[in-house]
Amino acid sequence: MRQPIPHKPLDPHEEVQTLPHYLVGEALNGVLYISSPSVARRKGLSSLLGRSPEGWWWTSEPRLLLGQDVLVPDLAGWVGGRPPTMPNGSFIDRAPDWICEVLSPATAKLDLATKLPRYASAGIHHAWVINPVHHVLEVFRQEHERWVLKNIFVDEDRVRADPFGNVELTLTPFWQPG
Repeated sequence: MRQPIPHKPLDPHEEVQTLPHYLVGEALNGVLYISSPSVARRKGLSSLLGRSPEGWWWTSEPRLLLGQDVLVPDLAGWVGGRPPTMPNGSFIDRAPDWICEVLSPATAKLDLATKLPRYASAGIHHAWVINPVHHVLEVFRQEHERWVLKNIFVDEDRVRADPFGNVELTLTPFWQPG
């Protein structure tokens, strides 16, 4: 009779790397979270990516290594160009200057209650939270590891918001049905 072979479970960081490309894996406090991005989120993000303000580098769904945690914001931006990736090319270990999360029913609780506080403690200065169901963008600035709401935009408002006050953006692609 064959005996089961005991094996050590993978570290959450290793598990994030083993997921198929169409899934998003995040490791927070040693717990692995897996989600699948929505079509509406992808359409909205692709429309914003082409509008990166001068001096900024934006990317969608970067795998950020923040201490022991792996977080994947829907969009992140760095002032001064592309940050270096780790030697294996899979993680960025330099905290961005700005992140954007697009809420979905599957990820809203994790994004708001767990990830946003972690972003603040990592020293990220600006955060946007887009709620495509209610057509709302909330703009936050980090002060003393806490988020302070600076502005709210709704529906078809013209968006000129920190940290990109000189660039006008549209959120309409996020409001389109998937």
